[in-house]
Amino acid sequence: MRLKGTITEESFRTELRKTHNYIFNSKLGGFLKQALQEMYPEMKTAYILHWTPDDGSDFYTIIINGQAIVFIEIEEEIKESLFKTSIIKKIIDLKSCPLKDYKRTLSKINQIKLEVAIDLCIKDMKE
Repeated sequence: MRLKGTITEESFRTELRKTHNYIFNSKLGGFLKQALQEMYPEMKTAYILHWTPDDGSDFYTIIINGQAIVFIEIEEEIKESLFKTSIIKKIIDLKSCPLKDYKRTLSKINQIKLEVAIDLCIKDMKE
């Protein structure tokens, strides 16, 4: 599939850049970045394709370096003490699949989003 510079593609590009910033430049995304780097030490870039919050867990679908798709579930547990409330995060499940296998499962609109993410990854890898 070839990108055409449509409004839809630009919308996905903006959304995906925000997810990249979340992973690499935010304190909250730091745990996710660390988990991904443990599985993929060669990770240079990543974008969140899908995020589903659930009761106490978050489910992510992430593309890494434009080549691998990772599915990760992160559980958040709130620990309260007399003086402090803290959130403990832990990985519940982490799987990966080849890009071409993942692509076959997608609707047309999600294939476009994936192509935009691949394009962003390619540009990041050149820098």
